[in-house]
Amino acid sequence: MLRRTFVSLLVGGLLAVLGGCRPIKPGAARKYEFRHGVASGDPLQHGVIIWTRVSGAESEPVTVNWQVATDPEMTVTIASGAIVTGPDRDYTVKADVRGLPPGRRLYYRFSVGGSDSPLGRTRTLPEGSIEKATFAVVSCSNYPTGYFHAYREIARRDDVDAVLHLGDYLYEYGLGEYGTEYAEALGRIPEPTGELSSLADYRRRHAQYKADPDSREMLAAHPLIAVWDDHEIANDAWRDGAENHDEGEGDWQERARVAIQAYLEWMPVRATAAGHETRIFRDFRYGDLLTLIMLDTRIYGRDRQPIVSEDMRPEDVAAVLGDTDRDLLGAVQSSWLRDTLADADATTWQVLGQQVLVSPVRAPDLEPLLDPDGPTPLSPEFLESSIRMSKQNPPILLDTWDGYAAARERLLADLRSAANPVILSGDLHTSIAGNLVPAGAEEPVAVEFMTTSVTSPGFAEYLPERRPGAVRDATLEMNPDLAYMETDRRGWLCMTFTRTDCTGEWHLLDGIRSADYHVTVDKRLAVQAGRVAEGLQPV
Repeated sequence: MLRRTFVSLLVGGLLAVLGGCRPIKPGAARKYEFRHGVASGDPLQHGVIIWTRVSGAESEPVTVNWQVATDPEMTVTIASGAIVTGPDRDYTVKADVRGLPPGRRLYYRFSVGGSDSPLGRTRTLPEGSIEKATFAVVSCSNYPTGYFHAYREIARRDDVDAVLHLGDYLYEYGLGEYGTEYAEALGRIPEPTGELSSLADYRRRHAQYKADPDSREMLAAHPLIAVWDDHEIANDAWRDGAENHDEGEGDWQERARVAIQAYLEWMPVRATAAGHETRIFRDFRYGDLLTLIMLDTRIYGRDRQPIVSEDMRPEDVAAVLGDTDRDLLGAVQSSWLRDTLADADATTWQVLGQQVLVSPVRAPDLEPLLDPDGPTPLSPEFLESSIRMSKQNPPILLDTWDGYAAARERLLADLRSAANPVILSGDLHTSIAGNLVPAGAEEPVAVEFMTTSVTSPGFAEYLPERRPGAVRDATLEMNPDLAYMETDRRGWLCMTFTRTDCTGEWHLLDGIRSADYHVTVDKRLAVQAGRVAEGLQPV
């Protein structure tokens, strides 16, 4: 059995590298393959989602067998079954396996037509008293921008309980648009080459990301707990539209519907009830140690981002930003969050995984920091406008909680009753840590850890700084509640929770456009249980 598994893994890996199926001779049996690997996700104490996709089928339904075992040789089977898939779900397969033992590392595999999938490894949630939980936190993986080295590093870790993907798992842009400057040189041209708008488009882009070898390796190694952000649909999305959507691209609701359909097909997330496909907020209990609460700050309840311009009077800008009715979570999700936080009192840590930066960040005056004649992909007009607007030290980005300041205060008020709240964020392509202090207060009620991007460009790749780190240093000086900021490097965030403390480590790469790279831990910060009001401390 072990030799057969090894051979199937080897053959499957070679076919994935070479790409595509071998031509089928007339009259020959069809050869099915698993070119997009396997994945698991949304673990429970007694269950987990396992996922794959069958290649080689045309239009006929296919019955796929699955098996879960306690050993990598797959000799001790504890669950098995079969699922019929077909073109209506793009030949993806998702089994919600139940009746599993809690807190166990398990192995799984699919088979069809005499072909075995690669071997997958997963882990169920623990019950009772546990001492430690470790998560790899990632965000913003833009395929044409560079290699997914961060995924490869995470796959090699043996101590990760789950990978938390906080959104922008893929990007909707076409070749020649954002983040594709190096696509041809790297051989990472987006598929399809145009911007995504149809169900077929989104499915094809998901397939390209899942076929990436580093992505395959990570997803086969650890369970995934994911939420979407905007680029799974379109840039700066909100409930009823997006910045990167116009009338010429058809109906917004239809575009969002097909994008979400493809996401639910291709990601190992648990299905929602019919008619509630956008309800992806949910929670996970890691014994008595922590409750992980995954929020949707992007689609479910988000009102449109505030719109300000440099020709507006300061008092008008203040009025727009001070709108108390603008919401990010929506009433239903906010009520659910309060109830979930109340239930989470039985655990030491209350961990919120969500998409966008919560910490307020005001921009420094950019004029002394930037060289208008320096290299930048930004237009001179946009750069000059940004410099002029920075004179008023505005919020750095209104697509974050900074554009929803009243909603942020409501969130922080809800967190006052939590014992040890920690917020995990992504989206900004920057490593950040901050102490979250309510307006008018002196002590934080929560702390925030933000992961940088896997590949998506950071500020330093767009802003022509007079010296490296100039904008970072000035931003930290302008915002004393920020404990850390690093804008130049890509990577991932390792979060470790114990009964006494929570520690974040930023694992950053020296490059993403070469096969050779080095990774270092750039910063370690921690907060002690019962002492969140003292804020983040260096380790």
